[in-house]
Amino acid sequence: MNASLTTFEPEESVTEISDALKRDGGVILEGLAPPDLLDSVYQEVQENVPEAAQQSTTHLWPEGNRTVGALAAASSIFAEELLIHPKVLEIADAILLPKRTMAAQRIDEGSNASKEDRATDGAGLWAVSENKQKSTQLVWKASDPERGPNCDHYNLGASVMLEVREGNEDQVLHRENAIYQPYIGYIPKMREFVVSVMWAATDFSEENGATRLVPGSHTWSEDRIAEESEIAQAVMSKGSAVMWLSRTLHGAGKSRLAERRTGFFHSFIPDWLRQEENQYLSIPPEIAEKLSDKAKQVIGYSSSNSLG
Repeated sequence: MNASLTTFEPEESVTEISDALKRDGGVILEGLAPPDLLDSVYQEVQENVPEAAQQSTTHLWPEGNRTVGALAAASSIFAEELLIHPKVLEIADAILLPKRTMAAQRIDEGSNASKEDRATDGAGLWAVSENKQKSTQLVWKASDPERGPNCDHYNLGASVMLEVREGNEDQVLHRENAIYQPYIGYIPKMREFVVSVMWAATDFSEENGATRLVPGSHTWSEDRIAEESEIAQAVMSKGSAVMWLSRTLHGAGKSRLAERRTGFFHSFIPDWLRQEENQYLSIPPEIAEKLSDKAKQVIGYSSSNSLG
């Protein structure tokens, strides 16, 4: 494989990382979390989810591999340490361009938004216009997709443990926006509406099925099929993460080893999109109430001024 992904260290700037992500459609963040933290998440999942419930027989995740949905409910460590990892949220902020940044803003428990946010005039995005007959109308102007805001805030779309085992072929390449694809046609230069993250819970190698991504494919026409030379693999150490955009072609690789290749996946979507998992059922209130305010906010316990 000739294609490759740019790899960044945790201390490198969000601007550099997000620029590369927008340019290539995917980036690797090496050594983002301590390896033993990933072990703790895996152990917690195994304690909370029976092995029989981890089996899968779907087209995208065939028999032999393992998967656990609603990962944020199965592991509070995942929810608190990986889902809301500060660096990941900073990058998601830079890509999804929320009105209320998720990485640094403290949640005001008495309100869904700050006083300044509630008092806003729409930041130039709307105005009340009047005609000669003195009829008034609320008129909206679309925000700049490159500068935003592109949403009020964003939420967790889905959180899943994805474990590749020996014996399966390369997963078919697909795009993360596929669940919305039949209803949202591809528009060139459209606003980004999904940011995905895969944490390496084991070392990811070419031999054990590291995630395959196609750099630049987020700009391709829908019917262009990737050549093998255009596919890169997210080879990275345990504790690293690979991030990609909604239209970046990707899929799990084929494992030629007996050892498991485990990844922890989660996606972020704008508040105006339906979450892939119903988080209020997937993460019941009795579990959600024990999480931090930031984790609750990302899961979906937050609302905009007009939605939800």
